[in-house]
Amino acid sequence: MSQRVSGYERVINEVYETPDWCTRIVAPYLHKHLCLTVWDPANGPGSKIATTLRLEGFSVYATNDDFLARKAAPERVLGIVTNPPYGTGGRLACKFIEHALELVPVVAMLLRVDFDSAKTRVHLFRDNPHFVHKIVLLGRITWFLRPGAAGPSDNHAWFLWNRRFSGRPTILYDGKR
Repeated sequence: MSQRVSGYERVINEVYETPDWCTRIVAPYLHKHLCLTVWDPANGPGSKIATTLRLEGFSVYATNDDFLARKAAPERVLGIVTNPPYGTGGRLACKFIEHALELVPVVAMLLRVDFDSAKTRVHLFRDNPHFVHKIVLLGRITWFLRPGAAGPSDNHAWFLWNRRFSGRPTILYDGKR
């Protein structure tokens, strides 16, 4: 997969609000894994993931403090659903995944589609018995519009883990509805 420079400036604190259609894709899988109370620990000012999940029938906690300093999830939370900040080389996103897996049984992270391809991440994917699904988004996410600019060049997927699961993960495909 080739990457091209988008021409966009990075947004301060990597606040990229997740479009509703992306969150609606992960909702049925959270229902399937009996995860009805969730937490978005990287909640942006528009609270889009939290708002969409509430409309889909979930009870949602939304915070934007220092997630990595948290010692426990909010009471009754069974899952973490977020679009984590990437940081340089995706290292911050890896820390978010690792920490989330320590706190709750179900984790869903929106990441670039090839995030599972790095050798340094095999402990999160290939060697992790609780990695359940990769849901490839059929359609690119437009994070923000700028007249005359090129369209988005990154593909994304939801990556799901469930500590109550053990088996072979599946790759699924889903798009805008």
